[in-house]
Amino acid sequence: TLDEAGPVRHQLDLQSLSSYLRSHLKPFEGALTARQFSHGQSNPTYLLDCGGAFQCVLRKQPHGKLLSTAHAVDREHCIMRALKPTAVPVPEMLCYCADAGVIGTPFFVMEFIHGRVFKDATLEQLPPIERFGVYHAMCDVLARLHRVDWRSLAGLEQFAPDGAAEGGAYAARQVRRWKRQVEGGRAVLAEAGVAESGDIAALAGWLEEHSAEAEAYAAAHFSPTIVHGDFKLDNLIFHPTEPRVLALIDWELATIGCPLADLAHCCQAYRWPREHWFVPGLRGASLLRLGIPHESQFVRGYLERVAQPPLPELVWTFYCALAYFRMAAIVHGVHARAIMGNASSARAQLAGQISNDLASVGHQIALGLADGAATAEPALHLYDTLPFPFSARGRELFDRTRAFITEHVLPNEGRWREALAANTAAGRRWSPISFVDELKAKARAAGLWNFFLPSCAEVGQGSGLSSLDYAPLAELMGCNEWCAEVFNCAAPDTGNMELLAHFGTREQQQTWLQPLLRGEIRSCFAMTEPQSACSDATNVQTRIEREGDEYVINGRKVWTTGAGDPRCKLAIVMGRVVGGGGPSGEADAASASVRRQQSMVLVPMDTAGVDVVRMLSVFGYDDAPHGHAEVAFRNVRVPVANLLHEEGGGFAMAQARLGPGRIHHCMRSIGVAERALAALCARAKTRRAFGQLLARHGATEQAIAWSRVELEQVRLLTLKAAYMMDTLGNRAAMQEIAMIKVAAPRMALAVLDRAIQVHGGAGVCQDHVLAHAWASLRTLRLADGPDEVHCRTIARWELMKSKL
Repeated sequence: TLDEAGPVRHQLDLQSLSSYLRSHLKPFEGALTARQFSHGQSNPTYLLDCGGAFQCVLRKQPHGKLLSTAHAVDREHCIMRALKPTAVPVPEMLCYCADAGVIGTPFFVMEFIHGRVFKDATLEQLPPIERFGVYHAMCDVLARLHRVDWRSLAGLEQFAPDGAAEGGAYAARQVRRWKRQVEGGRAVLAEAGVAESGDIAALAGWLEEHSAEAEAYAAAHFSPTIVHGDFKLDNLIFHPTEPRVLALIDWELATIGCPLADLAHCCQAYRWPREHWFVPGLRGASLLRLGIPHESQFVRGYLERVAQPPLPELVWTFYCALAYFRMAAIVHGVHARAIMGNASSARAQLAGQISNDLASVGHQIALGLADGAATAEPALHLYDTLPFPFSARGRELFDRTRAFITEHVLPNEGRWREALAANTAAGRRWSPISFVDELKAKARAAGLWNFFLPSCAEVGQGSGLSSLDYAPLAELMGCNEWCAEVFNCAAPDTGNMELLAHFGTREQQQTWLQPLLRGEIRSCFAMTEPQSACSDATNVQTRIEREGDEYVINGRKVWTTGAGDPRCKLAIVMGRVVGGGGPSGEADAASASVRRQQSMVLVPMDTAGVDVVRMLSVFGYDDAPHGHAEVAFRNVRVPVANLLHEEGGGFAMAQARLGPGRIHHCMRSIGVAERALAALCARAKTRRAFGQLLARHGATEQAIAWSRVELEQVRLLTLKAAYMMDTLGNRAAMQEIAMIKVAAPRMALAVLDRAIQVHGGAGVCQDHVLAHAWASLRTLRLADGPDEVHCRTIARWELMKSKL
């Protein structure tokens, strides 16, 4: 920045430089003047004013004897020039001069970018509310850099040492390189009689011992990327007023290797002491009060952006220790140059103590000691904040499920979208996403399976969880549209399995329930019809006629969720049995209760006469590969043995199916709302309008506050309903179930609407999950009974309870 440019400390031959720039850059009138940036200890950097016509920045090697592999200005120029067309923000390269005869050493010239450079990780010059945006932008740029396909950029292959392009031996190579640098400077220090700390040698030994294990993990999970080599806050130029990165600079250490090296280097401040005499770090600071994300949050945000699971503790420890070793080695070299008289600043004289301090912290990290640990993220368990008697098993499964989702589901969301797009391009849009089956196998092997079904003696399976214990798990699984399937807890299979478990015959359970419980097949529930208002189940018109030992089914169903999935092998069809001997037969129609005229029949989807007519869209979304279908049943014949429970039992079974299902839907809605609120807050802290962050506008504060208030209210009401179902039974909880079915979708839609509003145009397009989530949740005000029906139930119960 302009404020950083001061008097020239290392003189330039301005006359020679002026002639070179006029011939190699562009002509200008007037005198060339130079100021030197205080930033940039390694390669002296200058702000050039070319006769008032334009400004640019010159970066050069220092004079004198240099340590090998250091001060590679040619590398910097080449990499930034290659990256300019990509999503990584870098200055435009204007020219490169390898001729040391011009100003004494090689140099390059780049555009001058006016902005802000933050040297202090605490960002004390900013209000706390603005600090999150800086770290958010830094995380974004780091992820963007590591997503660049470097092989497609001309000239970068030269920076991939032998084996690096295949991911080989990066960690060991780094340890060797920086160890050599320490050894190179050690002779200079010894000659000057300067003692060296024992920590740097001990740290090098620990890194050599553990590099193979860290290398193996990194090679298995991360492709080789461009590694900046010195990615940190003060190498980013931010927009003058917005939390947006305009340029990433200082590329002299860039190479091809493991991206975790950059991530760990970027996180060094989290482990550097808050009160250090040279520059303050973040260790020991109250990050919540500072408005800065914790190390664990920053790392998690980066891994989500690059679609990777959480890192094993040893791997993260290794790369954090390596980052400190590298810095200790670099500063060790600066100290050696200071002794030789080649350092670019008088502050380099302090380098000896800083190098020792860096090595000490790195050694503490390696040994797992407190002085090397980052400030821990505040941990308040959800179960400790709620006044309900959750079981120890429920809490254990909650923790394990959350960890599984963090490790396997969230990092694969991008992969899921890519797989759907690939299937669509190949003409197979309704084909299942293959890797979801892989995750299902992992979840089942881990015992994270069929949570929704309590212990069921009839089938010898079940999770043993109460509705109360299952509810928070359903909230976790509401994070996206396919997460519940991973744990075999997706609708409509859950409701269908409950029906089969409680009302199916042993033969029906063996044929259909067992494969469903194993996750081998999917199913659908065919109830809603286009010609009747099926929010009143007594309006169902599909005919199920008894002919000897068979039922013949004729009717048309819509919103049959899952019928488009080729794995859907079973439909549970609700209709009216006519011509039979039961209470719903035509002979008894006049005397039969309106709630005893419906029955359910199991219909294999490959039965003759079953026709998936079309897939229906929801506000333009087709919800592939699961989807919602219109299905015609034309003279479909099934054995009478396919009747579920009894003729006339359909209405009662539907109510039994819908009670627990409403708890599941509502808690998943809360999960969606939590994710939407997090997105709202992140957007509000990273976007500016009318001169300030959106988070500082009163309307945004109101949106955030009401979202949290409403979300907590609905969670408590839903858990109360689940608790009443467990302790008093479904009928006693009927009013509470109706209340949550109204309240949860409305609350989640309100939170989503606020998040969409804060996101602006991005909130209503495919670039964010908000629009699809809103469309899906809007249907929930209709599915399993519209709001009006549930409000009628609530009101009637309230009227019955009124007293004189």
